[in-house]
Amino acid sequence: MDSIFYSLLFVIATVHGDALVDLPNGQIRGITQYTTKGVAYNSFYGVRYGQNPTNKLRLQPPKPVEAWEGVFDATVEKGICYQVTQDNDLETEDCLLLNLYTPVDLQRNSSAKLPVMFFIHGGGFVEGTGILEWGVGPNYFIEYGVIMVSINYRLGPFGYLSTGDDVIPGNIGMKDQILALKWVRDNIEYFGGDPEKVTVFGQSAGSASVSYLLLSPLAEGLFRGAILESGSALSPWAYQRDQVEITYKTAAKLNSDFETNRNSTALLEFLQSVSAKELDEASFNVTNDLDNPGNYQLSKGFYYTPVVEHEHKDAFLTQMQYEAFEQGNFYKVPVLIGFNAEESLFMVGVKQFPEMIKAYDRNATNLVPFDMHIEDSDVSKKVGLKIKHFYSPEKSFGENELGAVQFHSTHDFDKSVIKQAELQAPYVPVYLYEFTYIGKMGNNPNVLEGSGGVGHGEEQNYIFSRWYSSDIPDNTDFSKFPEADVRVHYRFMSLFTNFAKELDPTPREEEILQNITWPTVQPGALKYLEIGADLAVRGGAPKNEMYSFWNELYVGYANRPYDTY
Repeated sequence: MDSIFYSLLFVIATVHGDALVDLPNGQIRGITQYTTKGVAYNSFYGVRYGQNPTNKLRLQPPKPVEAWEGVFDATVEKGICYQVTQDNDLETEDCLLLNLYTPVDLQRNSSAKLPVMFFIHGGGFVEGTGILEWGVGPNYFIEYGVIMVSINYRLGPFGYLSTGDDVIPGNIGMKDQILALKWVRDNIEYFGGDPEKVTVFGQSAGSASVSYLLLSPLAEGLFRGAILESGSALSPWAYQRDQVEITYKTAAKLNSDFETNRNSTALLEFLQSVSAKELDEASFNVTNDLDNPGNYQLSKGFYYTPVVEHEHKDAFLTQMQYEAFEQGNFYKVPVLIGFNAEESLFMVGVKQFPEMIKAYDRNATNLVPFDMHIEDSDVSKKVGLKIKHFYSPEKSFGENELGAVQFHSTHDFDKSVIKQAELQAPYVPVYLYEFTYIGKMGNNPNVLEGSGGVGHGEEQNYIFSRWYSSDIPDNTDFSKFPEADVRVHYRFMSLFTNFAKELDPTPREEEILQNITWPTVQPGALKYLEIGADLAVRGGAPKNEMYSFWNELYVGYANRPYDTY
């Protein structure tokens, strides 16, 4: 991405003046800008919601930001959290920052009490950011009369190491998200927002984060609705069963003593003494060591993810995810949840994919989910062969890339999302969707004949203002897209903002929504909304044959208790 061009387009070209706000901790300066349609809004970039988590604050729960003197400059973006998968000039450990965009005229109507949409970015808990320069643009949300907040949270080893005890209990990045939500609760009224009308939404690992927030007692009262796009706490990649061992492996990359030393206090002291760059590089090297077809992160668990903590004060999560949802032990707010028609279409472009699927042909046990907890090798082989036969009965995966992609879509994404919807349905209103529309606005470079055609993250191009290319530097210029794409955009925005405003995506008949009523999932009676060229309410589960296959497989061979699904 040409980030300099993007920043010029969305920041400098639309600046009109300063926006000053008095907060309990001090004064803050943002900038007034305009959407393509001429709607004025105030942007506050790189707002500090937590103290700089360095030195003795590294690998510890975040601390609230302290009062400051003078005016805090929120007119420019300031940085992103360290990324495991890449190096970037914007990386900094001092990254507990958020962006806030409000359409409220703060001089005349600061008590507008608008609904707030709080976005959590994806990236497998090891990469990503909520900043404008990386495509999390607010223009569309502003035009629908809501305030949008997007955040950074600590990633990789900085956010998800755990020693399994009180020294580093884990879930540090999740606790960052909690602190950011508390900052919104305490400050959003000064930007014209209503702290009682906060909706959290996220995509991929951000969606899994929203799911985890529903499970955490620390999050209760901080939001009133949740939107989940293509991820769940039940997703196989969103949980790591071996985090303590990975934590010591990470430290051992920098100090070989920790190959055998299991003193958690010594480990914390050591990891607080090394440079951020060294810790970042160690996590990259551990990831390379562990990667193989039988431990593929998207199917078996990213190496730095949320964990179930031991019981202690201020624990984020202490019960396995599946069991908590099943038993109703979650924060009971309305939920809108769904996925795209071919989530794993991106794998077509992954260099290692051809070799990985050949490894599935050589050893079908590589296909078996860890969350089935199968220890008998003969049973594991039997289950692996059943999975192989379901997705590619006539050919090897090496000859059937489509079957391999479909396996990853339904195993890595779809089944866990549907299962969360099903488990929550007895307790709260749940709106389930599948996004099936293939459009230019989706900006998906991967094509695979016979697939669902809509890849992971594609729906974000219909809801965020962002840069595509030098040919389409501004996706809010609708002259660049077919009318059908624009209609899908308007439908997404109407459904999501209706939910944020009224906790119902179709509270009344609307022409843009084709006057449909989106029904909630009922126990034992799945229904969902297909978001395609038209909107259509469908009976049963999306990809019902696939979902039935996996349900039968778990009933027949998996061992309880489950964690993911």
